[in-house]
Amino acid sequence: MAEVLHYTKAANQLYISQPSLSYAISELEKELGVPLFERKGNRTCMTKYGENFLPYVKQIFATLDEATAHLYEMLDASTGKINLGYIFSISFDFVPRILEVFYSDQSNSRITFEFFQGLHSVLIEKLKSGSLDLLLSANPNDKTIKSVPVYKQELFVVVPEDHRLARKDEVSLADVKDEPLVTLGRTSNIRTHLVRCFENIGAKPIIAGEVAECIGMSALVRAKLGIAITPLSPAFEGGNLKVLHFCAEERDTMQRKIYLLWLKDRQLEPSVKRFRDFMVEHSLQS
Repeated sequence: MAEVLHYTKAANQLYISQPSLSYAISELEKELGVPLFERKGNRTCMTKYGENFLPYVKQIFATLDEATAHLYEMLDASTGKINLGYIFSISFDFVPRILEVFYSDQSNSRITFEFFQGLHSVLIEKLKSGSLDLLLSANPNDKTIKSVPVYKQELFVVVPEDHRLARKDEVSLADVKDEPLVTLGRTSNIRTHLVRCFENIGAKPIIAGEVAECIGMSALVRAKLGIAITPLSPAFEGGNLKVLHFCAEERDTMQRKIYLLWLKDRQLEPSVKRFRDFMVEHSLQS
């Protein structure tokens, strides 16, 4: 009506009857308490109230169109933002490699990520609160969380370059069972895995120090407080340290599985499902 200022023409364009349009405008005017249109001779004009009300109406419809477009965008699996969390130890190798493969498919180029690195326990809470869509970490064995193993992370022995084991290229767990260890904290999945591996050979790890992440671990190994059994990271590169493989017979044992995790009862957006399915398809292949 604001565009054509003619009841019959407006009703025809809206595919409704003129009485229906007149009734709708009358009801709106009653609700607002002001007239929006008035007759001047043979012409229909907008009142000053209608003229001032119109910009807000246009803004409302523009916002509604924008919101509708956003919803359609969310339903498009080829676009959207994914909140992805992962533990520190896979941020240097696995995550960059898997993202490179994901983006090698040009149809994924409009999908973006917001990344969250942290400790396993903190990231699990973020996943449960809804702050994360997906998480790469150890399996929490939680009934509310679905999990798929996607990566086998090899563990290495890191020693000072003048350590008695530094002359070797590979070692066994028996070689290191009596060595003081610098490890991650008690809640770390790596720590739990190591304790289990030591128990399998009838031993207990000798804990010389606990740290929160690999940088602190490398500093203490360089200071000769102990050795480390850990995934590789740039923190262990450079002088004064020697990185050793476990022997072939124990290499599978001295690995841990990294899982892709998501909330069981949460409805995932199409782009999140797309990346999840990609990760499952590539599980344990990288």
